[in-house]
Amino acid sequence: MLRSLFSLFRKAPSQRRPRTDGKLGVLIELASFDKGGLEKVVLDSAIAFDRARFDVTIVTPGKVGHLGTVARKAGLRVVGLPAANTLAAYEKLLTELSVDISMSHFSNTGYPLFERFGIPNITFIHNVYAFFSDEQARAFADNDRYVDRYVSVSKNATRFAVSNLGVSADKVVTVPNGLILSEHEAREKQPPKLTRAQLGLSDSDYVFANVASYNLHKGHYVMADAMRHLLARRRDVKILCVGNVIFPPHVDALRHYLAEHGLEQHILMPGYFPDVEDVHRVADAFILPSFIEGWSIAMNEAMFYRKPMILTDTGASAEVIEDDDIGILIPNEYGDTPNLNSKLLDELAYAPRQYEIAPGLADAMDQMASNASEWRERGARGRDKIYANYNFADIVTRYESIIEDVVRAHGR
Repeated sequence: MLRSLFSLFRKAPSQRRPRTDGKLGVLIELASFDKGGLEKVVLDSAIAFDRARFDVTIVTPGKVGHLGTVARKAGLRVVGLPAANTLAAYEKLLTELSVDISMSHFSNTGYPLFERFGIPNITFIHNVYAFFSDEQARAFADNDRYVDRYVSVSKNATRFAVSNLGVSADKVVTVPNGLILSEHEAREKQPPKLTRAQLGLSDSDYVFANVASYNLHKGHYVMADAMRHLLARRRDVKILCVGNVIFPPHVDALRHYLAEHGLEQHILMPGYFPDVEDVHRVADAFILPSFIEGWSIAMNEAMFYRKPMILTDTGASAEVIEDDDIGILIPNEYGDTPNLNSKLLDELAYAPRQYEIAPGLADAMDQMASNASEWRERGARGRDKIYANYNFADIVTRYESIIEDVVRAHGR
């Protein structure tokens, strides 16, 4: 009898502290809060939430570093959970806070606690999760029971999750990534700190910027194969690959491959530059033949800086390039997005080969370079699209509406 009562007590819902200020308590969970693109998106959105309507707490079981410090300086509550007794500390936190809704970004530590406390959960789908292992895919599908609403960054990310990860389409709302326009308006006014001469580029070169981590999922070997086709016709086209190193042995192998095939003067890899506006100043166009994307912020930046784009059909590229208006869309090597899986992704990305799409990519580069004035005019329309559709302030307003809808549906 005592055991039965104890069992009932353990399963009873935990109690939350009621709010008295009329705001909605929002808890944002992410795996770490130090550096990185996803963490920056979380920071930007948390800072942008209407403080008169939302009280935001950011929680992580991982490291609280640079971006956590920035968030605290901006007046946000940031909590790093201890490595020992993490769930107990998390539960204590939830009893102390007045949380009306949780938002999870590639992190699921609090899922069972949210259920116990009756806290509805919004989970973000930030990418086409084809890089998941079978175990990760099963875990994602199993965790669906803890999720009230998914926010997916692109139609392709949504399609992959519905087709491959057990997500119900009616639980997903697709909201694009936006760009903080004021930040880039200020960047644009800064004096140049990078020149073509510093990079060994001439004024007569037609330069494609590839702003992406040196993560070979971004299609570096595809660019190399396309350049081999293109060099049979012309030698004035260069690709400037700017990014940070993810896995040094892969990058070392890529550099060796470029040198072995005489491509190192045409595909430049100078490393990381923090000032993206300078990269776009020296470039004529943007190229990103990725195998996988969610919604590329680099794509948004290229649009802001008025660059025509060549993109493979992944992530949101088909949503922003319409009838070759601001760029050229290239079919993907593997076909439809749900066809991709982690084994195929790594085989395509890490092993140099001849790619079926390489001739088409070379043709697109040739076409853009041969009609530079026309494509400069088309690229300028990308900024109009950014201002009309992808202003970060408008995207955050959509997040706020989703929060309120989910809380309302949950009867809170």
